[in-house]
Amino acid sequence: MKKLGGMVKEEAEYRIRRKAGQKMDEGIDKVFDLPKKIKINKKGNEPETDQSGNDTKKNKKESKKNPAASINANDDEALTAKDGFITLNLSTNTVFTGAAIRFTGESVKYKQYGSVEITIDGPATHQVRTATLSTEGNYVMDWTATETTGDFTVTAKSSDKKSQSQETFTVQGVDWMDNWGDENIEETKKAYDNLEEQVGNAKENISAKDKATLEKKLADVKEKVDDLTKLFKDLNAAGKATADLARKSKRLPPTFTRNISDLGSTLADHAKKMKALNEAANHKPLDNTICEYLVMVNEACAAFSTITNVATFNIWGILKNIALDKGVPKAVGEVNEAAGGIPAPYDFPLKFATKIFATSKIDAESLTTKMGKAGLTGDLVQFASDVLLKIYCGTFSGEMTHDYTINFMNNSGETWWKYGVKMKGAVSLRYPKKGAESGIIKMKGTMEGNATSFSFYQNVAVEESFKMGTKEKIQVIELKVLKPPAVPFVSSQVDKLGFGAAARTFATPASFYITIDAEYDPDNNTIKIFINRALLDFSTLIKNTFIFLLVGPDLLPYFKKMDFPIHPALLTIKGTLKENNEFPVTKDKNNNLSFVAKQNRHIGDRSSPRETDLNLVISAKKD
Repeated sequence: MKKLGGMVKEEAEYRIRRKAGQKMDEGIDKVFDLPKKIKINKKGNEPETDQSGNDTKKNKKESKKNPAASINANDDEALTAKDGFITLNLSTNTVFTGAAIRFTGESVKYKQYGSVEITIDGPATHQVRTATLSTEGNYVMDWTATETTGDFTVTAKSSDKKSQSQETFTVQGVDWMDNWGDENIEETKKAYDNLEEQVGNAKENISAKDKATLEKKLADVKEKVDDLTKLFKDLNAAGKATADLARKSKRLPPTFTRNISDLGSTLADHAKKMKALNEAANHKPLDNTICEYLVMVNEACAAFSTITNVATFNIWGILKNIALDKGVPKAVGEVNEAAGGIPAPYDFPLKFATKIFATSKIDAESLTTKMGKAGLTGDLVQFASDVLLKIYCGTFSGEMTHDYTINFMNNSGETWWKYGVKMKGAVSLRYPKKGAESGIIKMKGTMEGNATSFSFYQNVAVEESFKMGTKEKIQVIELKVLKPPAVPFVSSQVDKLGFGAAARTFATPASFYITIDAEYDPDNNTIKIFINRALLDFSTLIKNTFIFLLVGPDLLPYFKKMDFPIHPALLTIKGTLKENNEFPVTKDKNNNLSFVAKQNRHIGDRSSPRETDLNLVISAKKD
């Protein structure tokens, strides 16, 4: 009866999930309606808005008088052109006194517009610099932190001074070094506690022999994690000793200062990413089965095996540089001593520095040797995915490709905006072997991958609201199109369980990690695929950006920037399967199972305001 009650509950949960999925499907076509109009001021400057972002009375009156002026009206479905163009990136968010930070970005280089203005504001600081734009419109500027500590703001103004971008960073003094590894210790403990919990869930569902092996693998990880924690504690001790010497008015030489700053940035970056990964791993398994518990073990390992491995090797390299009194690779460029660097003489005893960090260097070297090629948790991951999963679970694994284009037309059928995305990824489905001897087999799984390319086309001059608002007297001159970053390879194909999916998003912004279900019907040789939710998906930063000039008879050239949105992967993948999600399963002569889910969906045509073409192929075989 208990088993029957569990089956009834499971079936009820499936019905609820499928009903929720159907509701989401109903809104798919509507959600596909991306902005189809342009909101742009033909005079070249931004429409004035109130605090809510609505047009002022002046613009509203103008819109009522002249329908053609709707180009200026508030319209939630409109693409908005903004004045100027400038981006700003910082090499680090935390810099040590006397070390350099690099500001980079791009703006528009056009005729007399050949530089950008950089302003640094902070405690007792207000500096205005000029950075020259390269032929491609890029700029680079290095700034050396003085002995003044605190929070700073850097502002970059576009070449035409019409727009600006701001970022903040912190200049840390010697007190920062007293406990700069505390957050790393805290996040490492959280990650290990989560891993221990997931292993505990998994080992309750396996044999005594496999349980013993799993516990041994976890003990090996614990030993390395203890070594990692010791490294962070030793760095705390070394940092405090260095700070004590500096507090005694010992001046730090530039090479040592750069190494200390780079070490602090590495620790801060590791702590920040570990925290994000710990938050991403803080979710329940897709189902209370051994298969999902093993997947959770792999996810819990991700923070260690991706982020920590890299950080440990970087720390070791910096500590070797300190021992040799060798500067770090100048990722922030040559330090401009004249801009406020610490002057000579340098009375900090470098031999003390080597002695202070000697223990940390030994710890880092020992840990990297222990990790080898497998990293902190590689052996545990391999045992969970390559051994235990195959013993206790049936699995289908394969790959997916997804591409689509969305084409926007004016009233004459001319294309004025079109974009496309190509994606690739790995697909994994699994189910407990126990209890799957007959009837429909219900599976859980993941679809994980990334965009491999983006395409974009625009001809805003033929869009209806633009033509009406400007009476076709204002020209659009394309200067640059910025497409999102994409990688031509698929980082997930060697990792079919989604291990490290969250970690990979740091290196592959246009990536996705989507949970899926499947129902395999052995009697009818069919499989149904249900797209669920995205644990990770494209961020709003994934978009096409169009940089252009507005010119006309009575109009000075105005730089404009227009962002064209891109749908998240979940929406288009799910939308492709809206009309059909059932596909045949085939057997070869050796009774090996496989399936190919190939689906095309076409919405609209050339006479429609929008035409969408969606394609999805999932191919997988039983392992």
